[in-house]
Amino acid sequence: MSSGYRAGGKRGRVTAALAASVLIAATLVACSNDESTSTTDGTLTMATWSATTSLDPTEVAGTGNSSGHELSALYDTIMRYNAETGEYEPQTAESLTPNEDFTQWTLKLRPGIKFADGTDYNAHAVVASMKRHVEKRSRTSSLITPITDYQTPDDLTVIFTLAFPWNGFPFALASTPGMIVSPTAVEKLGDDLGLNPVGAGAGPFVIESFRPNESVTMTRNPNYWGGPVKLERLRFIFAGTGPQTYEAFRAGTVDVAFLRDAAAIADAQADGVSGFVQHSSANDTLIMNNGITVVCQGGEPAPKCTDQPDGTEIPSTSPTRDVRVRQAVAAAIDLETLNQRVYGGHGVMTTDLIAPQSRWYAGVSGPKYDIEKARELVAQAKADGWDGTIRVSCHTGLPTWGTAVKGMLEAAGFEVKLTDQQEIAANTSAVIVRKDYDIACFGSTIVDAEPFFALNRDFNSEFVKTGGGNYSGYINPEVDAAIAEGRAAKDEAGIKAAITKIAEAYSRDVPWLALTAQPETIIVADHVKGLKLNANTVLMFHEAELSS
Repeated sequence: MSSGYRAGGKRGRVTAALAASVLIAATLVACSNDESTSTTDGTLTMATWSATTSLDPTEVAGTGNSSGHELSALYDTIMRYNAETGEYEPQTAESLTPNEDFTQWTLKLRPGIKFADGTDYNAHAVVASMKRHVEKRSRTSSLITPITDYQTPDDLTVIFTLAFPWNGFPFALASTPGMIVSPTAVEKLGDDLGLNPVGAGAGPFVIESFRPNESVTMTRNPNYWGGPVKLERLRFIFAGTGPQTYEAFRAGTVDVAFLRDAAAIADAQADGVSGFVQHSSANDTLIMNNGITVVCQGGEPAPKCTDQPDGTEIPSTSPTRDVRVRQAVAAAIDLETLNQRVYGGHGVMTTDLIAPQSRWYAGVSGPKYDIEKARELVAQAKADGWDGTIRVSCHTGLPTWGTAVKGMLEAAGFEVKLTDQQEIAANTSAVIVRKDYDIACFGSTIVDAEPFFALNRDFNSEFVKTGGGNYSGYINPEVDAAIAEGRAAKDEAGIKAAITKIAEAYSRDVPWLALTAQPETIIVADHVKGLKLNANTVLMFHEAELSS
């Protein structure tokens, strides 16, 4: 691993004093057979973890488990995290340079890049595209809101000024906000952009067809800035649950597949399948509504805000506003039972906010299973007027999670109303968009590369007001201060000290409950070569090819 932050390439590399915030816990496993003969033709098919609902970067998370691969192929990214070297590298950028305290970053773009619609990929386009995330309150807008000023001294330069020091800013440009959309396409396509993004990107592929929730088909971009694309066509499908996805891979129906299911990953490992593995903390979580207030805008989120004026605040009535109820939920969850019923005994189970596998782990334990404590806390809350009812929401990606959690909560005295077997997007919408839930299966995915993005998103009180994150509505000024300390830290000790403070508050207040440190795994057939991994377990396909 690298001993310092590095950004830039042959024409622009900068070294500063920070390593910790840019090292991703990703392991590149064995690659394809180098002795095979390659071909420039053919279609590569990938099975994704969730069905694609939109190809507009402001409308989806854009991570490896939520449309990130598709967006990467269409739009490319400004920066790319290289898991093999432990460094951020320029992609459409030529260089990215911080000032001494990480409050200002200067981006230089490569010259001559064009969007597929023929317009210039320039500083104006970068600024316009990134501002869309704030305007549309996208799921990754919290990566953009720290930017207080954009300067464009020339067509290929953007100077970002941040509201606070942030040592991990390159992560934003390697993630969804770094997937730049043509301003001309935005104006021309309007609301149709997400369904038919013709000409909207500068990536190695262009859209051929999109069937929401079913498949996305792309063809090579003949004018890709990075040179000739070897694949003729790229196709993404949703094959179902983890075991169904792995069976599709085994059968040769797909060439690449994204897995988060522990049993399917264990099967792939036993079969000696090659691919990519990214470890993270709090990958699967039980999120709890801490009392987040819904702020209406344009009648959304419906149905709470239907016919309500903009700015109307609707307080939460969730029982998990009460810390005793949250603590009771945590004490009722038996990880060993959950592992057997949901993960087939193969789960990497832990309630620790920062998993023992993480470089930031400092021995801070998460809440423990204690059924008697859970019953006592439930009784206390009921004595104060609560009727004991709690809503549980989950999806088809974890088909047995809802019933397993329901049984554990009922054993502690809860009366559970379960909404289960939803599409993944519907469950996510209940939490992120509608904010209409008590507890739900969810995920945080705190990566070692940039832990403060997830911690800031999930714990920063400001996001309760802005709606840019903090989907649980957790408020704690001491945690806010610790996040600020960590983002400004210039060494690993400072980062670890800040994260430790946050972990201690989490264990006490239980804003949500970590369940697993399950790795995200991308399995790759032996005849596929040239794939690269970016941040957030997102694949890049510009050098991918098939071998005979």
